[in-house]
Amino acid sequence: MRIKKLAFWDNLREWHFEPISFSNLALLVGVSGVGKTQILKGILNLQRIANGASLNGLAWDITFSTVNNVEYRWQGEFETQKIPVIIPNQADEASNFRIVHEHLSRNGDRIIERTPTEIKFKGNITPKLSPFQSTVKILNQEEDISPIQQGFEKIIYSDNSTSVTPIHGIRQTLVSIFLTNQFSLNIIKTSNFPIFIKMALIARHYSDIFNNIINIFIDIFPQVEDVKIEAVPNNDDSSFISFPIQIKEKGVNNWISQNNISSGMLKTLILISELYLSPEGTIILIDEFENSLGINCIDIVTDLLAENRNIQFILTSHHPYIINNISMEYWKIVTRKGGVVTVTDAKDLNLGKSRHQAFTQLINLEEYNEGIKVE
Repeated sequence: MRIKKLAFWDNLREWHFEPISFSNLALLVGVSGVGKTQILKGILNLQRIANGASLNGLAWDITFSTVNNVEYRWQGEFETQKIPVIIPNQADEASNFRIVHEHLSRNGDRIIERTPTEIKFKGNITPKLSPFQSTVKILNQEEDISPIQQGFEKIIYSDNSTSVTPIHGIRQTLVSIFLTNQFSLNIIKTSNFPIFIKMALIARHYSDIFNNIINIFIDIFPQVEDVKIEAVPNNDDSSFISFPIQIKEKGVNNWISQNNISSGMLKTLILISELYLSPEGTIILIDEFENSLGINCIDIVTDLLAENRNIQFILTSHHPYIINNISMEYWKIVTRKGGVVTVTDAKDLNLGKSRHQAFTQLINLEEYNEGIKVE
């Protein structure tokens, strides 16, 4: 899947972002608070809607293509209910909200037309279906619809939090299936296996690819001598197996367990692995690229981002080093006026021809420095 164009509205919170065009790599830049993260969260909310979520007051208009170059345009809107809640998003999680309208086109041909009273699929009125779920979820077994949900399942999100998702163990009875059967590389990439299990499979059956990942990681962290990932019993329940990462540093006798590896190092290794082990059509969202990985990782990882043309990257940053090390053609300058978020391509601002010259002009632009304006 590749997102080509997207507009999004949150009518409950009274903000929206105007249509944004995306290439395979997009770097959203701007001062804190302009809405860069909200753009990523809008994409994640569409992923939730495609999987059946009913979200208060959200509306969208997205154009995207599948791995087979079929182009879809999906538009929709949920009703807006002004519900006072003590806990943010509590109403979104606890209630169902009706879809006001929904339209879906495939290569320009309308295949879904939905109103509050009926749904038409390829011109035929369907039996009464849930008014709270998208047709992408309801009709996901249909040949024309299933690639959409499959595409949204390939969205990966990485934020700047210091923690890493815990590893959940699998039963010992399944370990032999994972480790003794040699899955094809394509099956591993397209599977829903957690990244740690994918890494374990690659380490066991495709050592050349695993070594490529480790060599890139060691180039970034030269104090590291080796990396391994092995199945170990869970301390609290020996019937389950986990796959923790361990690293060996130069001059240190013992292997360092995953719990003692720095968050930046671990996130870098996971990102490199995702670049190698994600299937074609994956969309990787990274919020505050510099905080997620650290300055010493950026050169090599940025090169990897640019090389992977079958994966789409949408990143946010306001760090000068990041911006100056990604080509100007990928810069998208984010500004906000009240609740309206606007994104402008750097090329439309007539910046300098060289990257350094363009960066110098960018950081002096009024649009960049005064990214938030009141109505």
